[in-house]
Amino acid sequence: MDSSLIKSQVIAVQLTRVFFVIGLAFIISSCNPKEDKILIAVASNFEPTLSKILKDYKDSQNRIIHVTSASSGVLANQILNGAPIDLFLSADIEKTKIIYEKLKSSYKPKVYATGKLALWIPSIDDSGDCLFVLNNINSLAIANPETAPYGQFAQTILTENKIQPQKTVITSNAAQAYLYTHQNLANAGFVPYSMITKNDKGCIQTFSDDSLQQAMIMLTPKGKEIFDFLLSHSVQRLIQEDGYEITKQH
Repeated sequence: MDSSLIKSQVIAVQLTRVFFVIGLAFIISSCNPKEDKILIAVASNFEPTLSKILKDYKDSQNRIIHVTSASSGVLANQILNGAPIDLFLSADIEKTKIIYEKLKSSYKPKVYATGKLALWIPSIDDSGDCLFVLNNINSLAIANPETAPYGQFAQTILTENKIQPQKTVITSNAAQAYLYTHQNLANAGFVPYSMITKNDKGCIQTFSDDSLQQAMIMLTPKGKEIFDFLLSHSVQRLIQEDGYEITKQH
């Protein structure tokens, strides 16, 4: 990969982080101090599913819910730096464990879903071993492995199979990797399987791994009602319908 491409990708990631911080600051500053609200930070891959879930959620105290989305690593760093989040939904377990330990939280992380990674090549009309043709693909989009669990797993697959695409496009989060592939800004992409729709054609190969067990952690008592709602039978069924694996809750 040439240095100019690497530089442009690094700049893109840095800008995304800046925009996220600005966006989070805007959400916080735009909230009326007297307004009773709940702030949720969610990994980008799960944001579409969370939006569906919240449509059916009725808060017992009529609190306003604000949602901010980014890669799990970016969100975790913001929380560790004092962002006033009530509930954090990560795309892995590790980030919630770090928060639990470093913030000495009273609330333990809980797995709410297990994601799947999909290699999607829209131009190939075949469902099979998409990895076999990946070396011949001009550009591949993956989420930043340093901050996104889906990107980290994608990088592991590439390394273990000794695959080196002609150009790798590093996106700031997993949802953006899907958008790059969907909009033909990249010829292929490692994307969240949950984001692929019935209209997305081509070669689609899925990968599962324990690293994509997705956990959430309450950061304040205000997050408990939604925390419990996400683990309810009806919501877990909706999560499963969106392409995630679920674990029987006790």
